[in-house]
Amino acid sequence: MWALRVLTGPATGQIFDLKMGRNLVGRAPHCDVKILSQGVSKEHAEIHVYKEKIVVTDLRSSNGTFVNGVKVQNGLIRLGDKISLHDVIFDIIPMQERSLVTAPAAAPQAYVPPYTPDFSSAAAPQMMGSVPQAEAPRGSFEAAASEGQGFFFRFQEYLERVALPGVYKLPEWTEFKYVLGGFVAVFIFTVTLLSMIPMVQITRSSILAESKRRALSIARNVAMANQQILLQGNLSSLSTNSAETEDGVKEVMIVQQSDGMILAPASRAGVTPDIPFVHIARREMKTQVAQVDANTIGASFPIGQYDPNTGEPSVKAHAIILYDVGSLAFDDGHVLSLFFQTLILACLVGLLIFYFMYKLVEYPIVTLNRQLDVALRDKKDSTEIPFQFPALQELVGNINSLLSRYLNGSPEGAGPVNMVSHDAEAENLVQLMGYPTLAVSGEGRLLAVNANFEQIAHANANQLVHQTLSAIPDIALQQNIQHLMQKSREVPGATHNDQLEFSGHNCLIHCQAMGVENNTIAYFIICITPVEGGE
Repeated sequence: MWALRVLTGPATGQIFDLKMGRNLVGRAPHCDVKILSQGVSKEHAEIHVYKEKIVVTDLRSSNGTFVNGVKVQNGLIRLGDKISLHDVIFDIIPMQERSLVTAPAAAPQAYVPPYTPDFSSAAAPQMMGSVPQAEAPRGSFEAAASEGQGFFFRFQEYLERVALPGVYKLPEWTEFKYVLGGFVAVFIFTVTLLSMIPMVQITRSSILAESKRRALSIARNVAMANQQILLQGNLSSLSTNSAETEDGVKEVMIVQQSDGMILAPASRAGVTPDIPFVHIARREMKTQVAQVDANTIGASFPIGQYDPNTGEPSVKAHAIILYDVGSLAFDDGHVLSLFFQTLILACLVGLLIFYFMYKLVEYPIVTLNRQLDVALRDKKDSTEIPFQFPALQELVGNINSLLSRYLNGSPEGAGPVNMVSHDAEAENLVQLMGYPTLAVSGEGRLLAVNANFEQIAHANANQLVHQTLSAIPDIALQQNIQHLMQKSREVPGATHNDQLEFSGHNCLIHCQAMGVENNTIAYFIICITPVEGGE
């Protein structure tokens, strides 16, 4: 792990541990790295710690965030880089080195060199994760969690090695939007098909319950209609005609309790039915409803009278109904029709989701490409995508780091690249200065001024930047700057000074030529400071 060491400012020497992921730096009490400096914003910057790199992101702070003197929006931090938040400068140190710095005195031991891995090396991921730590004993819960994580990582590795290479090939064979649309289509079809299974099961259960209720109701009506006739012993008058006309009724009969013979309908009178449900009804002698087979419901309702000798109803016969479940169920054609209706509605919603997903993927790429084009054209070293997407933020950080090297020179000391943005470099230096400062190009064009210079010049940056020295309202100051620039052209390696009075206070004007190459000066830095002992 890593830590942030404060090199300047009110907290000089203090060390803040950095956790994996997001670390908020600022003046607010809830910040992970709290810096009590007026030049630091409440939420100034974020430091994102990953396994392979560390990225700093400026949060639109008032005074900006700098890496090695270069103002950045997103920047990649390497070991040895200096991070500046206004007047506070930090550097990154390994946690092991931090422990060597902060540990109490102990018995003399052999010297162990501090752990100093190289962020830029190919072995950075392994080195950054290899800081030795004492291994604590693990209980059963920790061991189970570790095994679960091991299985997850093995499964993820299997996907990366076997499944995903084929998926990554798809955009090479066809346009990306068609690949994304294909995945959405497969998802829609699969979910629709799977949703039909519980839907059909729920519908069948509802139909079965309704069939049982209807069959029992018909059996009750048959028993009520023939009860008095049966009790009077007029068996020839028993009738089941009203139930036979009901939808779904397959069979209806009145069966005698004593011997199981059919009493009605008359066409089957005297026959003993070999139906298991009839035997169950005679044995239980109470209301029964059950599923006879996949398509048939059986219902029985006892017919009898009150027996004064036993004090219980005496069952004489049973009204038996065999009901067809298919009379209420919808056929396969209805199921297929319901499936296609659901699929069409899902496709309409899926088409809308696909559009937003594609635009969500396309937008950051198009925006980043546009910003990169502007950065290369205008010699800027900052791009920004506010998406909360770590992989994209890493890409932005790498692009900004590359732009910074390309425009401002290589931080590894390999010398400037072919094209250096001296304008951006001058602006960054001016903003870092605490005294009134301006930068002037070799041709005499004002490149940048800071807020302190605007105050003493009585003009804002919009009136001065990109103008000639004649835009400065103070004529005496113009002449002094021109004189110092001429002396710097004659002796570029020295700092040249002059004295001028501002509002009754004597001040020194310092001029330094910068970016001198082949007797050509890229720009001048002019800084105004009070004389020793002045205000």
